[in-house]
Amino acid sequence: MLLWMCCALIGLWMTLRDIPGRYDARRPLPELIALIPLLWIPTTVVLIVAVSTAAWPQSIVAAALLCAQLLWHSAMYVKLPKALLRIYGLPDHLESPGIATVPPQSSSAAVPDDGAGIEEQRPTLKLMTLNCRFGRADAQSIVQLVRNEGIDVLALQEVTPHLLHSLESCGIRAELPFTVTGEAQADDNGGSNALMLRSKPSASSGSAIDIPAAATPTATLTIGGRQLRFASTHPKSPGRGGLFWHRGIESLGALDSAAGLPKMETVILGDLNSSLYHPVFRTLLRTSAFVDASYQLHSGYHRTFPSSWRYVPPLIEIDHVLITPGLRPVSLSTSAIPGSDHRAVIASIRLL
Repeated sequence: MLLWMCCALIGLWMTLRDIPGRYDARRPLPELIALIPLLWIPTTVVLIVAVSTAAWPQSIVAAALLCAQLLWHSAMYVKLPKALLRIYGLPDHLESPGIATVPPQSSSAAVPDDGAGIEEQRPTLKLMTLNCRFGRADAQSIVQLVRNEGIDVLALQEVTPHLLHSLESCGIRAELPFTVTGEAQADDNGGSNALMLRSKPSASSGSAIDIPAAATPTATLTIGGRQLRFASTHPKSPGRGGLFWHRGIESLGALDSAAGLPKMETVILGDLNSSLYHPVFRTLLRTSAFVDASYQLHSGYHRTFPSSWRYVPPLIEIDHVLITPGLRPVSLSTSAIPGSDHRAVIASIRLL
């Protein structure tokens, strides 16, 4: 009976992944859904116990549950057929660009005529995003990582004036001399958001979209003759209100489609407090132009939270780099920063 109860509980928990997006704002559903990627652990335990006690019906059910979970995980490692992605409720992967994405004026005798060779010559940017945990992240460690990685755009969340001053004292301006900070407002959750850039932006805003959270600053850079918009954002965590959390994630699509924003390639960086297991996040990716860089790379999960537990590695991936189709993710990694409970995400992106 106990094994059947465990199987039923795990099965019901798994179904939360596919509830309609309008319902996942009801707490504690966001928190429960965030833990679904970890259900393989208790499922494996149930399967081992069931097999060892010759409880074959329960073994079959536990094995089926585990297989379903592994299929969900597989989308982070391999490119799955579109039909299967739709069954799983996952967004499509970007198609390989090939030579067709190269503007005609880029062709010349000096450029290789294979798509891969042309793509490698495109401008590449190094980006980093970090939740600074109420401004407690170690400024010297941030500056050192920026310097070591050659970061071009740094997005910070939960920034305080004290942290900004500490970053300046540690020499951040020698690497990233231009800063755009979010407008202070009553909805700031843990602090404000900020962008630090190596190049001077041609345009910027302290509050680009209407979001029930800390203001989302944006900056526009001209790279390779094209304009790119960068945004640092931080939707509220479910603990600050499930509806605020839900609406905050929904609002991010406006960074590509809002009437008041010029149309251009856009990069969203930040602690989005959600993962591909949350229906509202998958809906954002399906209904907007954005794609998750980690999902697109097929290199596995890049777990970022919590990173402050001494003997436990980060468990979930809630910090993201979202890009529009004119960009391509090249690599993505994470790095621990003392004082923060999130790992920094470092991404290389290439213009197509």
